[in-house]
Amino acid sequence: MCRLAAYMGKEIRLDQFLIEHEHSLLKQSWSPKEMQDGTINADGYGFAWLVNDNIVCSYKNILPIWSDSNLQGLGHSLQSRLWMANVRGATPGQGINEANTQPFHNNNLIFMHNGCLKPFDNRIKSGLLENMSTETQADINGDSDSLYLFALLKEYLAKGNTINDAILSLMDILKDVCDKSSALLNIIISDGNSLYACRSAINASCPSLYYFLGNTAVWIASEPLSPNDWITFSENSFTQFNNSGDIITIKL
Repeated sequence: MCRLAAYMGKEIRLDQFLIEHEHSLLKQSWSPKEMQDGTINADGYGFAWLVNDNIVCSYKNILPIWSDSNLQGLGHSLQSRLWMANVRGATPGQGINEANTQPFHNNNLIFMHNGCLKPFDNRIKSGLLENMSTETQADINGDSDSLYLFALLKEYLAKGNTINDAILSLMDILKDVCDKSSALLNIIISDGNSLYACRSAINASCPSLYYFLGNTAVWIASEPLSPNDWITFSENSFTQFNNSGDIITIKL
């Protein structure tokens, strides 16, 4: 089902974000505590960060995060004011390959989804594709439900919508399309200036999602990374954290 985490604040190293916490995302790959489906996240991992003038870079590996011999060196050498990462527990039937491995990004947009559309069958796919242009459909290069959600979000943004409005439109479509099925919909997005977090579900219980504010930084994670006072996101809500410390929450 995946576990994910994000950070925005002063520059920190990758290992400070991904590895060093007591209940780090690395540890959540083999010992998650709050997953609704599955017991381990061994189907690859990825992370994204910013360099220079807010240029997005990403690294992906289809092997379990604990088996990546490059991680220690990357952890010590990479620094950024923004990090987003995902350890993947693939939904059965969705390929274990780089195309399906998150985070996804397009220009300055970074996207992660934790959850699943169940069943992700032809009816659901058709319902999503009906709301996309042929150009957007052609950009889908994998078979995961998360990729389809990312494509639909890009469709709304391409029409000039803000991220807030695009998320609201995405949720409206999903309520329509998934009326006879279930959807777990934790989503984290960044445009380089803000972090956006959605905790939602359709015909199901919302997956866990928390945030922690400290030292002008915001941390978001599927499960608390440390013993600090993490705050659980309200169910079926969408929250924006910006660089000035403002927090805006919208009920879905």
